[in-house]
Amino acid sequence: MASRSEERRTAVLGLLGARKIGNSLSHLAGCAFVGLVSATPAFAQDQDIQQWTLLVSQKQVADDMVVQVDVQPRMTNNASRLGQFQLSPSIGYKVSKKTTFFLGYMYVHTDPVDRPATNENRIFQHVIFPVGKIGEVSITARTRIEERMVVGAEDLSVRFRQQLRAQMRLGDKDDPKLVVWTEAFYNLNDADWGPRAGFDRWRNLIGVDIPIAQGLMIEPAYLDQMVFRPGKDRHDQIASLTLSYHF
Repeated sequence: MASRSEERRTAVLGLLGARKIGNSLSHLAGCAFVGLVSATPAFAQDQDIQQWTLLVSQKQVADDMVVQVDVQPRMTNNASRLGQFQLSPSIGYKVSKKTTFFLGYMYVHTDPVDRPATNENRIFQHVIFPVGKIGEVSITARTRIEERMVVGAEDLSVRFRQQLRAQMRLGDKDDPKLVVWTEAFYNLNDADWGPRAGFDRWRNLIGVDIPIAQGLMIEPAYLDQMVFRPGKDRHDQIASLTLSYHF
């Protein structure tokens, strides 16, 4: 039968063993944390912080016809430089009170850091229509087809885009609205200047639509974009600001 002193010795050795195991686990966790931190810069190379400003001007020229012009400078590379500029006039025909079909043209100048600048000419068609309401939340959709041509390239790239937009009043009729939308982009074919058939990108936005004056609204928002590409995908976090004027 073990003496009391031997029992004490066994208990002390057990405590020392448990402490040693605990220290080993702590050291292992520390090494894992250092490993994750060390890996972060490599992952960060595929992320970018950007700032996009969209200026929208729309005028009703007839009972069933509107003209719209969009201008959008996009600041890229940690919002330090003008990486892209878009100019887009379009004309819309109101099929019904809440459904409008648009035909438009877009000029896109893209100036990346690691590749030559490109100029793109884009023809697009889209329809905006109501989906329905869930309580106080109104849901609309925009379905768009784009025919994209880059100067100096041969192929025509066709892209399909589907957006669902939900908005809810935060008070009375003239109060701000909470806005949430999601949009998926899908390339319908390969092109010699870069696009590959399949999912191209996915955007998700949350913001507030604030009326400033009659027909004038401002929408500050956070926009999250995933760009799918061979190798590593790119994740863009974007401070979005939309200023729209309807007259």
